[in-house]
Amino acid sequence: MQISNQTIQILKNFAMINPSIAFEPGETLQTIATSKSIMAKAKISESLTTSGAIYDLSRFLGVISLFDKPDFNFTESQVVVSGERSSVNYTFADSSMITTPPKDKQITIDNPDVDINIPGDKIQSVLKAAAVLQLPEVSVMCDGAQVYLQALDSKNPSTDDYKEELMDWTNETKFNFIFKTENFKMMQFDYNVKLTSRGIAQFTSTSSDMELIYWVAVEANSTYG
Repeated sequence: MQISNQTIQILKNFAMINPSIAFEPGETLQTIATSKSIMAKAKISESLTTSGAIYDLSRFLGVISLFDKPDFNFTESQVVVSGERSSVNYTFADSSMITTPPKDKQITIDNPDVDINIPGDKIQSVLKAAAVLQLPEVSVMCDGAQVYLQALDSKNPSTDDYKEELMDWTNETKFNFIFKTENFKMMQFDYNVKLTSRGIAQFTSTSSDMELIYWVAVEANSTYG
């Protein structure tokens, strides 16, 4: 079988969340940070026929880059990546060595406190500003009239910050949902964002080409109402 470029891009993104990955038969890939602060799930175009685990995902992606249009043959213990006249036998790791999402627990946010859409270019602008200004946090904030995406340091209010205006807000409810910048590792898409004061937020890609969801921990000093 071959693996699409879209799936390769998902794996590259997931490697930023957790350097390892375990997979099961089917059309879904999942990952979770070792800190449990961010989890992601994506539907892929391929249908995997076996389970396996890759300890060093970046190394595996490097193997893939050795070939122009590689074929993948999955067995119980390894995957053979091959080109026209060359191949690599890549042995799976012990899945018990890898931090994986819980199999028996699905996260659902049915009644969010805030439900908004955030364009991907706004996210990238704020992350760029956070890097330039060396700010450790990103927040979705409302002053009662406008909703902003901002880069900030909530523990040091005297520092610089950066805001991107998202939308008007007619509810008059004020809120500030704070995230660690290091947990904002979403792929570059537009997202529907469900925010709750229960310590978690859900980012769902609104792209018709990608079924992709992230769950990100909300910091304890966040506020709502």
